[in-house]
Amino acid sequence: MAQRLTALLKARFLRFRRELVVVAHAVRHRDTPLHLKLAGVLLFLYLISPIDLIPILVPVLGVLDDLIIVPWGISVVVSRLPAPVRQQAEADADRWIRRYIRRPLLVLAMVLLALILIWTGLLWLFLWLIT
Repeated sequence: MAQRLTALLKARFLRFRRELVVVAHAVRHRDTPLHLKLAGVLLFLYLISPIDLIPILVPVLGVLDDLIIVPWGISVVVSRLPAPVRQQAEADADRWIRRYIRRPLLVLAMVLLALILIWTGLLWLFLWLIT
């Protein structure tokens, strides 16, 4: 049972990673509709933002938005892309993943470090502005 759940979570994480890269490529594609570009950018900004709709302090619900809502939103954006844009973005994403993600844990550590630096910079800027 635990192995099955682990395999399911790993597959969903890998799908989410791929869809996130697909959206990143689709946002830059000139034939992507504006509303899908905006949705992709807003979902990405929400994902890296330290501010959540449901605060992390609320047990269980605090991580619900990051673990369920954001991946669902990214999947919806990918599913609504026009076929030629989606095919091109998927091909670009697969090529990018093969080229740059050879060590997923190293990439995850780098992303977390980047997020911490962004949050620290924003906090410093906020504190500097209010003093």
